[in-house]
Amino acid sequence: MALSAILRMGLIGMIAASAAACSSDGGLSTGTLIGGNSASAAKAPPSNNTATGRALHVGTVSARATKCGFNFDAATLRTNYLAAEAASGIPVTDLGKVERIYDTGYRGVLAGAAKDPNYCNSKRTTVIKTALNKALAGDYSPPAVEVAKDTGGLFGGFFDQDVVEKGPAFGSEEFWDKQREETSK
Repeated sequence: MALSAILRMGLIGMIAASAAACSSDGGLSTGTLIGGNSASAAKAPPSNNTATGRALHVGTVSARATKCGFNFDAATLRTNYLAAEAASGIPVTDLGKVERIYDTGYRGVLAGAAKDPNYCNSKRTTVIKTALNKALAGDYSPPAVEVAKDTGGLFGGFFDQDVVEKGPAFGSEEFWDKQREETSK
């Protein structure tokens, strides 16, 4: 594929993405496409230690541990988690929502893991064991959200090259001599 066709496709994609996604509601903008500003890069990630985040985390940990055959009572973990949320002062109306999120996470992960015969590998069971022990001890907080590395926007790093071509400067007499030499071969 010719370089001009590749550049044309890239330009069309960039125009389409920026036209469709430029918004003032914190979404994709031309600033994020071209490199953004340092203020947007300094934003802290949103906390997932909310009732919703905890419900999803504990429900999925329980399902993963159940799938891998850990010796624990999943129903008791669920009851203890919901009691802790109720004791934290969450409104009763939100408690039903938290319970549904827990159950949805539990069923979803259990169904998804059932399809994978190699789900309980040694690396995964180590992570599950740690998370399950934490939940059984009453710490229902999910792991922190990892901050993605700032790549400098859509074209960040694209023009950075590790290899610098050695040769005559473009347009110099030596450059044109080398071009003539290469084409005469």
